[in-house]
Amino acid sequence: MPPLLLALLLQSGGSDTDEFIRGYATAILERDLSLRTTGVSVHEGIVSVREDELGEVPKEKVQTVLSRIQGVRGVVFVAAAPGEPPVGPSKRPVPVTGGGWSLFPDERLFQPLIADPRWPHFGMAYQYFRRSSFPDLRNVGAVSLGETFEIVGYESESAGRFALGLQPAIFAIFNMDAYSHDLVNADYRIAMPLDYRAGIFSSEVRVLHQSSHLGDEFLLDTPTQRVNLSYEAAELLASVEPGKIRFYGGVGEVFHSLPDVKPWSVQGGVELMLPAFLGDAVSPILAVDVKARQELGWNPDFCVRAGVEFTSPEKQRRRVQILLEYFHGRNPNGQFFEEHVEYFGIGLHVHSEQLRSG
Repeated sequence: MPPLLLALLLQSGGSDTDEFIRGYATAILERDLSLRTTGVSVHEGIVSVREDELGEVPKEKVQTVLSRIQGVRGVVFVAAAPGEPPVGPSKRPVPVTGGGWSLFPDERLFQPLIADPRWPHFGMAYQYFRRSSFPDLRNVGAVSLGETFEIVGYESESAGRFALGLQPAIFAIFNMDAYSHDLVNADYRIAMPLDYRAGIFSSEVRVLHQSSHLGDEFLLDTPTQRVNLSYEAAELLASVEPGKIRFYGGVGEVFHSLPDVKPWSVQGGVELMLPAFLGDAVSPILAVDVKARQELGWNPDFCVRAGVEFTSPEKQRRRVQILLEYFHGRNPNGQFFEEHVEYFGIGLHVHSEQLRSG
């Protein structure tokens, strides 16, 4: 029986316990690095590995492999000593992302906002517009193409972790009732985020540019006065994750726009990750996002998403979500930002690797 499958069967009773992590760590070291270790122990999410069992395998490689296990808070290497107990809080662990400066760090520090209709990620969805005065839409296809690329990171034991990156994104909607499924609107966005994490607290400061464009076929079928919406803004978001629940909030300011709009906006939300099942690979999730803008009289926009998330517990390279969605408020698609809409939807969403608190 493959060692990873054996570990899953033995540890299926709990997903976040030290024994579960120890089972994963032992199996992954044997599978990925051909290390048959007996000196792996775990205490409160800190993995302890005996140095004398590593052979020619570099510590950095062991650290990278083990850090991908969900719930691992750190890795420490200990010398062989007869009767030495598992590592405790008095030991200083090696942080899972290493120390000092790094290029293209593997892990994200600020998690995506699951219910934010304008969070950069890859996704596609069907949306049924129950209300849309203009344009007159009913069956809509929505596509998002975006990602956060971490370029440079820095880690300090006293100050926490930082990462500077890029966030390119495109958000587009299509009229599925039109003969050729006309492109209605496309928003193009580029942002530069600075992420920070210390324990269960994380934040993101970003400067962004967005421009909105109507589809040619939509303009031919629906003569309208084009709104040349383009703006630059600065946003600050903060998040705290006590366990399986997450709270976040933030503020934004538009410092340049065409046409002129009032600058301020606020945003907040909550996300709940329910206990996982099927070997910690499937998790029910519920997320609520609320946003209000000064330009629109501080009337709030609500977005609720609920469904399941699929992950690979041993690697966490991708988070794939199937989510039901409900939105009520002003149209999030740039050209129609003043119009009231209400829609229901279902979509497939893919996010890159994330760092979760232990």
